Amino acid sequence: MHPLVIAGTALIATTYGLARFGYGLFLPEFTDSFGMGSTVAGAVQAGSFLSYCLAAVVASRTSGRPRLVVACAGATAAIGALGVAASTHTAVFALSVVVAGAGAGFATPGLVTLVERNVAPARQENAQTIVNSGTGVGLVAAGALVFATAGQWRVGWVVIAVLTAGVALAVLRTDRRSDDRRDPSRTTPARIGELSPLIRPLVAAALAGASSAAIWTFGRSVMSDGTGGETYSVLAWMVLGAFGVLGATAGRIVQTWNLPVAWTLTTTAMSMATVLLGLLPGSPIPAYVSVALFGASYIAMSGVLIVWAVRSVAERAAEGTVALFIALAVGQAAGSVVFGALLGSTSTATAFVAAGVVGLLAVLPAVSLPRPRTLTPAGR
Repeated sequence: MHPLVIAGTALIATTYGLARFGYGLFLPEFTDSFGMGSTVAGAVQAGSFLSYCLAAVVASRTSGRPRLVVACAGATAAIGALGVAASTHTAVFALSVVVAGAGAGFATPGLVTLVERNVAPARQENAQTIVNSGTGVGLVAAGALVFATAGQWRVGWVVIAVLTAGVALAVLRTDRRSDDRRDPSRTTPARIGELSPLIRPLVAAALAGASSAAIWTFGRSVMSDGTGGETYSVLAWMVLGAFGVLGATAGRIVQTWNLPVAWTLTTTAMSMATVLLGLLPGSPIPAYVSVALFGASYIAMSGVLIVWAVRSVAERAAEGTVALFIALAVGQAAGSVVFGALLGSTSTATAFVAAGVVGLLAVLPAVSLPRPRTLTPAGR
């Protein structure tokens, strides 16, 4: 495996699995420390998702300088994590979470471009989905960090900052082109017309993102509230991450069947997992099956989005991927707010079933989608 793919997977693990989605894992501790209710907790997570969108937009405007974008990913995630560790006031804490979330927004577009220029064309789709599966690795590491720091969550977030900065440097060292010369084909921002083939996947990504917010933001909290045991919910989060590594097969799924089938399978599985957890958060076997299915299906689903972007706008793959991941994050921001409010006014089952229904709606844009042609190395 190419060294850049290994380092890139680690960067996704730290920026997504730790600095971004680690918020949901540590949410019970944050709630105790800052006295936040579910509505405020959802709003803070929404801010993190929106900062991700802003960072992704900035990254897409500088896609000709992927090394700079990767450096920004490491810097924002590390600075945000240090801010979380040092914060003593809710406002400072919220701002730090928002800054940390921006790191993931820089990471994906920067790595998409670096993989394109370092990996052979015939291996790029698989390489992109392998790198994307790093979120699962990061979630397992986050769970281990909770146990290792024994409730000292501030120490855990210092570790997150150090790991993120170190991994970003490793990515830069494995890039064969250390000069980061501008690629003339990438210096001109993509026009709206060039991204018009992404209308369907944009809608699908937004709906899928909204659905996923229920587990990403409140999954561990509802499991912890249902049993009162920290170990139970943290182990569930690690199971989610471990099965998320299976999302690296997304490229193979698309190649074996086709893109509409791959999208339908992954989003439907994610929706069913959300409903199952909402109905039985305190029952170990159903809950663990739920988070395992969610982890595998969510990471695979986001990998399918990358392939969808590459195949739809091959000449603007980085910008297309950014657009779809922004739609995913906007959906997650909206979902965090809406489902947080539902949890505060209704039951866990109602909120999570609603999230599952939204996920099923995400399948519709892929219905009757023409099967994409298989690209040869030359065609890519």
